[in-house]
Amino acid sequence: MTQRFEQIYVDHHEAVRAYVMRRAPEALVDDVVSETFLVCVRSIDRVPPQPLPWLYAVAWKTLANERRKQARIAHSHELPVAAPEPVGDGVLASAFNSLNERDREVLRLVAWEGLSLTDAATVLGCSGIGCRVRYHRAKTRLASRLEAAGSFPPQPKEVTR
Repeated sequence: MTQRFEQIYVDHHEAVRAYVMRRAPEALVDDVVSETFLVCVRSIDRVPPQPLPWLYAVAWKTLANERRKQARIAHSHELPVAAPEPVGDGVLASAFNSLNERDREVLRLVAWEGLSLTDAATVLGCSGIGCRVRYHRAKTRLASRLEAAGSFPPQPKEVTR
């Protein structure tokens, strides 16, 4: 059991850290990564053979908990809650940032993290088909925003018979 956790940690620590760094302020990264691996060691018997999507799901839930905690603290002290950092600048970044968080996350998982739609579904806690639909819709919304900005060729409309 200890060997399995150590191997998971060695194999996936950097990927989990990079995943969290792309989604959280620097001040939270170490705490979220540590909490993710704490959950892993406590749940080692339930970690699947391919642990990375599972680890991303744990990190995502840990980030959500941190955001809720920050919001409660900010609300009780009447402080503003930090918004997620926008990604880059330029037309693509602007179009990406205009998507809702749900669309951005499925695109990040597939494009940035390199996950298959099946593995992305694991992270998102939905079915493979649900993830495929979510991904298709997110790509379509991103393409339409890029089209509107004039930096993406118009997509042909599907013809139904």
